[in-house]
Amino acid sequence: MTPITMVEGTRKLDPVSERNVAERRFSALASAVREHEASVRRREYAMRPQDQALYRRLRQICGEL
Repeated sequence: MTPITMVEGTRKLDPVSERNVAERRFSALASAVREHEASVRRREYAMRPQDQALYRRLRQICGEL
């Protein structure tokens, strides 16, 4: 796998743009956690309690309960 470097600009963003960037990052993180949760469920062994707590907290934050 080839390493990828992400460089963000140094220019200051307005508050709305900063919020949009933060929302996109959070959305990407939430998606990655959901993918991980789904892959763990397909495994033969049980999920770890700390993983279950993380998934439950993500659903709370996203308003999915």
